Amino acid sequence: MASILSVGTAVPPYLMPQDVARHLTGEHFRDQIANVDKYLTVFKSALVDQRHFCVEPEWFGRDHSLADKNRLYLDWAGRLCTEAIRTALDRAGLEAGDIDHFIFVSSSGIATPSLDVSIINTLGMKPTIRRLPLFGLGCGGGAAGLAMAGKLAGDDENATVLLVAVELNSLTFQRDDFAKSNLVAASLFGDGAAAVIVRGGAAGPINILKSTTLLRPGTHNLMGWDFVDTGFRVVFSRRVPDTIRAMMPESVANTLADEKIETGDVASFVFHPGGTRILEAYQDELDREPSDFRASYAVLSQFGNMSSATVLFVLDDEIRNAPHESGDYGLLAAFGPGFSAETTLLRWA
Repeated sequence: MASILSVGTAVPPYLMPQDVARHLTGEHFRDQIANVDKYLTVFKSALVDQRHFCVEPEWFGRDHSLADKNRLYLDWAGRLCTEAIRTALDRAGLEAGDIDHFIFVSSSGIATPSLDVSIINTLGMKPTIRRLPLFGLGCGGGAAGLAMAGKLAGDDENATVLLVAVELNSLTFQRDDFAKSNLVAASLFGDGAAAVIVRGGAAGPINILKSTTLLRPGTHNLMGWDFVDTGFRVVFSRRVPDTIRAMMPESVANTLADEKIETGDVASFVFHPGGTRILEAYQDELDREPSDFRASYAVLSQFGNMSSATVLFVLDDEIRNAPHESGDYGLLAAFGPGFSAETTLLRWA
């Protein structure tokens, strides 16, 4: 068994209120999409009040090369990861040198060696630390990383595992992409980093009981990136919510089977808020109320969709702001490119 000891989060300094984002996007798309105001209603239906970006609003009005964007990614991702890690270490009462494994998750920038190396050097982690960088998991990355952290710590009760997920989605905006999917993305995605510390054994406040993955054949083109000369172009199909509906019963059943419990026995739902239609799919398929996803809606409102990091922000909110009793079950889940479901059963100690 493995336990979650702590979570830390960090966001960049440039706050983007949703009404400002709507205005800027409308001006950019107005001459390219007929009746653009009809599509701008997504900025209200997204239920996002604000987001945090690593660049100022004026940045979006200029062209940028992939090299320029990636330089910004390396700078800001390193800063945010370091801040989130320090918060998680402080909450767990640990030092950087206590970490044995480092799982680094990101899909919005590129580095070789992977960015975890510079973070290890900045924080003075031990040179024998085992590294596992993960790229390409998108919105499912935080949940997949937590599953891997649980596996590593569960196999060695003396192991302390650090999971970090960081995404700077603002840097992936494509000025010359006038597809409606890009307009929708402009209403939804934000920047942020989250760190989670997991340790072997059951000593932490939240136990990781089981994690499962479900990959649906023939859906690899629903979500992801097209790589173009100016960076990462978003791929986001309208079929995503219906695909989640189709996958969720099997994914959840696989995760709950060993404990012989049903969704009615689950006290908290720590789900990635990919958007309002995705949250509605969760509610319908699990026969739960919007209030059961309070933390997901709260994170969506204040931070938007930060891809892989988002579900870890939801976990942090759930830990800090929701009452739990010993023995309460929690279900953590995210869906991402593949198309895949990543689901973990938790239990409060």
